[in-house]
Amino acid sequence: MKCFFQTSLLLCIILSHSIVTESSKKPNRMAMKLIHRDTMARKPRAPATLEDHMELLTSISSARLMHLQNTIDKELSNSDFQVDMRQAITTSMFFVNFSVGQPPVQQFAIMDTGSSLLWIKCLPCKQSSSSTRPIFDPALSSSYVEYSCNDEFCRYAPAGHCGSSHECLYEQVYINGAGSKGVFAKEQLTFTTPSGNRVLTRPVAFGCGHENGDQLGDELTGILGLGAKPASVAVQLGSKFSYCIGDLANKNYGFNQLVLGEDADVLGDPTPVETETGIYYMNLEGISVGEKQLNIEPMVFKRRGARTGVILDSGTLFTWLAEAAYRELYNEVKAILDTQLERFWFRDLLCYRGKVSEELIGFPVVTFRFAGGAELAMEAASMFYPLSETDLYLNVFCMSVRPTTEHGRQYKDFTAIGLMAQQYYNIAYDLKEKNVYLQRIDCVLLDDYSPS
Repeated sequence: MKCFFQTSLLLCIILSHSIVTESSKKPNRMAMKLIHRDTMARKPRAPATLEDHMELLTSISSARLMHLQNTIDKELSNSDFQVDMRQAITTSMFFVNFSVGQPPVQQFAIMDTGSSLLWIKCLPCKQSSSSTRPIFDPALSSSYVEYSCNDEFCRYAPAGHCGSSHECLYEQVYINGAGSKGVFAKEQLTFTTPSGNRVLTRPVAFGCGHENGDQLGDELTGILGLGAKPASVAVQLGSKFSYCIGDLANKNYGFNQLVLGEDADVLGDPTPVETETGIYYMNLEGISVGEKQLNIEPMVFKRRGARTGVILDSGTLFTWLAEAAYRELYNEVKAILDTQLERFWFRDLLCYRGKVSEELIGFPVVTFRFAGGAELAMEAASMFYPLSETDLYLNVFCMSVRPTTEHGRQYKDFTAIGLMAQQYYNIAYDLKEKNVYLQRIDCVLLDDYSPS
């Protein structure tokens, strides 16, 4: 089912309802809330000025793009090039709670489709930062099993090698510190669903990190990697997963969620996905603004080597577009708005004075069209992010699409579609069928929540 923005979101919800209720949710499906970064106990101090706010949002999204590229470069070169862990943490938008072991020990981890390993802090710790949360002690868990070096699965451990007791060791190294080092093992996970059900998984491979530096700080306990490598939790628990994102600007929107396994919400239109070094690449064919198809050569989006291709990312806020595509979109949006609104000048961002909800009524839908007929359609609230200084009664909004060439000409043919573009979409991955499914919907309809 396709749901276009010329209709209202309410109509989309009504049309989608029959799809969702058909599969009425199983109480034991592996569903969990996604926790918005702005609800965390410790957050950066609020920017003093509107310009500071713009700078902060851009720098956060830029850092995430560079984290993705660093990860890809490292994997493709199979070299010692190191990924910046702090980029992964400070730029992530969503986190998850789950528990590890028997008895279960709760974790608070980053959700990341750009990496393929679940790893957590483990006791005994060496050079690890303090933690406000309990740290998993494998010696106390009745379900903990270490992989030996002879186990075939040990070859999937990052930088896997043998320990003194012939245990399988892993090492996830980062630019700015010790990273995570420890034992490659398997353990049961427990998820508490939004409705309060507890779901216990079969044992899955994970990194039990005994040396973690100080990257995670005292609140986070690990990373839930959902990439395409064999050691990924997504692959081990049924090769399907889905996530649904609502209004990013509303930190209290309570229906963002992640579902793992066969009961994931696989809805909407499919498009083929390719995987390389654990990263998911989409086949984007074109972009339109309203009825107008932009003049972009399809080759701009093709995967043809390092630093090319299109990624649908779960971490970055903005969409980072290949140079030729960005130029066409920028010029079209500018042509539409320059004659109607007053520009707000800040660096080379495309910004205007006013409120999105008032100034952009009737703004044409920007649609990303993928192979197979799937579409990601962005109305004004996804294309532009609002900024305001209440004491000055100043309202400004800026386009949420930026050129990847901001980070160097070497990235001119790379595209990362961010979370602003994915608002009110359910994104589902079927790794066996090698498809991604896109469905416009309010996440409340994928409800695993108890009636209130």
